[in-house]
Amino acid sequence: MTVSVLKRKKWVIFLLLLGISFLLVYRFNSQIWIKVVEFYYLLHDQHHLKEIITSFGAYSPLVYILIQVTQVVVAPIPGGIIEFMGGYLFGVKAGFFYSMIGVFFGSWFAFGLARIFERVAVEKFVHIRTRKKFDYLIGHEGVILSFLLFLIPGFPKDALCYILGLTPMHLGIFLIISTIGRIPGVLMACLQGGKAFDHQYKALLILFGISALIIMVFYIYHHEIHALLKKMRGIRS
Repeated sequence: MTVSVLKRKKWVIFLLLLGISFLLVYRFNSQIWIKVVEFYYLLHDQHHLKEIITSFGAYSPLVYILIQVTQVVVAPIPGGIIEFMGGYLFGVKAGFFYSMIGVFFGSWFAFGLARIFERVAVEKFVHIRTRKKFDYLIGHEGVILSFLLFLIPGFPKDALCYILGLTPMHLGIFLIISTIGRIPGVLMACLQGGKAFDHQYKALLILFGISALIIMVFYIYHHEIHALLKKMRGIRS
């Protein structure tokens, strides 16, 4: 038995035990399950979420990082909202640092789920339209292409983590390109949150304007961008 197969079996056993634990909690301790469901819906409520994070005092950064990890893996809300909140609550530098930690581990976990459970995990967490649009990545490594995708504003980067889990890409390479590629977007969101905290609304509006303009350009030309990316992979539209 190879090391990779043994490692995969260990992960499968761990996740099965985790799943059984969730089922036992759901069956025999409804109060804990109710809290889990409440936490999921809490991610949709920005104002309540802010109150919850700050209520933990010195442990607020850890709670924020866990929420960031959760949003990458489950993706119920856009990550930019969480990162904006990070800049608002902790300042630009600390908010950016905590956000990148959460993004790093969340991306790692999403990539790992796809690598272990393959298409089952991707079909569970990635919308069918996104899967079809980026199906040309599956089965290829495409390090430079993948890095460019992480850089594109407004691109579903969390979904990309799952999709790349189906490729031969090495975990270390994936963590490098996914982390570095996310830096501009995370930094911009944290800057916006920091300006809001400092009541620098003029600067905040300028940053929002820049973000909106960049996203608009990519949205208008997204068909051309995808055609170019496919051309880089040598795939005909």
